[in-house]
Amino acid sequence: MQNVSMKKIIHLIFYSFCLFVTFSCSDLDDNEVVDLTRETIKKDSELFGLLESVVNRGDDPIENTVCIDFVYPFKVFIYDANLLPQGEVILFGDTQFSTFLGQLPATQSISISYPLQTTLSDGTVFTVNNNTELKVALDSCSRDDIISYCNGLFGNPVGTCVWEVSYIAGMNNDFAGAVFTADVTGTITLYHLNTTYNGTWVFLYLNDELHLNINLSGTSATVQNWNYNFKVTTFTDDLFELQTPTITRRLVKECSDMTLYTLGQTGPAGGIVAYDKGIFSNGWRYIEVAPSNAVIEEWGCVTAQITNANYDQIGTGFQNSVAITNYHNNLTNYFLNPSVCSNLNNGSVTSKTALNQTIGLKKDWCIPSINELQLIYDNLYYVGLGNLSNEKYWSSSEQSASKAKVIDFNTGQISNIDKNSVLIKTRFIRFF
Repeated sequence: MQNVSMKKIIHLIFYSFCLFVTFSCSDLDDNEVVDLTRETIKKDSELFGLLESVVNRGDDPIENTVCIDFVYPFKVFIYDANLLPQGEVILFGDTQFSTFLGQLPATQSISISYPLQTTLSDGTVFTVNNNTELKVALDSCSRDDIISYCNGLFGNPVGTCVWEVSYIAGMNNDFAGAVFTADVTGTITLYHLNTTYNGTWVFLYLNDELHLNINLSGTSATVQNWNYNFKVTTFTDDLFELQTPTITRRLVKECSDMTLYTLGQTGPAGGIVAYDKGIFSNGWRYIEVAPSNAVIEEWGCVTAQITNANYDQIGTGFQNSVAITNYHNNLTNYFLNPSVCSNLNNGSVTSKTALNQTIGLKKDWCIPSINELQLIYDNLYYVGLGNLSNEKYWSSSEQSASKAKVIDFNTGQISNIDKNSVLIKTRFIRFF
């Protein structure tokens, strides 16, 4: 994350309001005048308005991520038009604070006891000593600040991190598994279905809402599906959720942690490493194999040839699995009524199970392509690793409308099997 100036992107922590104030509502003296060294905040002041806007931001994910936060409880003191103390209130949350500020009479003021401790996003402690510094803190939610903050999150050094389009159950997943490399200079590269597209990215405000504009070069269908001002509905350090009027897309950051793995070693999800391509690119370097076989299920519909499910290469298992799952999701109620495809099917689809699976806290599992399955056979099964059976295993690589490719681990032979077979095993994999 980029460093930001002291006045930007801070989380305001009220450790204790008015520790030096000893009076309460019960012991107020009607003739007591407020200590003028304590600064008051009038109802009609800009600073009061900033306080109201901060506590009224509600569930806005953008402001809640970037702007300041109050840590409750804390105490606020109240004064009348003559600066005579009227009482105090202990606040326990934004809703109560918002109500309090909204109901405060126009003739009254409030005060805060300084200094206040604040902490910056990098953990640096900073002290607010007066109303002027408090205004600087509260004024940290400008559009420029939010855009700068998002730029720092989204832009990454080339070769270190990428943004992967994640699979979202029930959503349009035409681009699940696609990978963006977003450079800090504003250039972007999309890798999808073994093709690379280049372009630019920029954050901007449209109609008072934060958007991410992606502009790829060319006129292909892929380019047309990404050249858009996407509304940013939420973001974290490692996730951006984008929306158009008709689709939702989630970009998840995948980074190389520089850990070196060897074949047969336990992977980060508790599986076993079956392949190392030598460098981190397109969001991965290693292939990890799940520690056990999945429930036996069909490959899918026996009467349909599926677009983009016929890739054999290493690195294509996820895109095959997404294409298979998308096809069956788009059939009318296939999983409960497989006869919409064929009476020979039972409604199970092993790739959909993989994409919705969580193993070792990871949710990016898929069915291996035929070449990836061959790696599992050569690098694990053949040397007695991986707890694999001497039986046939599905790949995600389609052969024809009715058949998909499998490897018989008993013989090492590749063959084509009917997609509705209930005798074929599956072992999930993931890329990292």
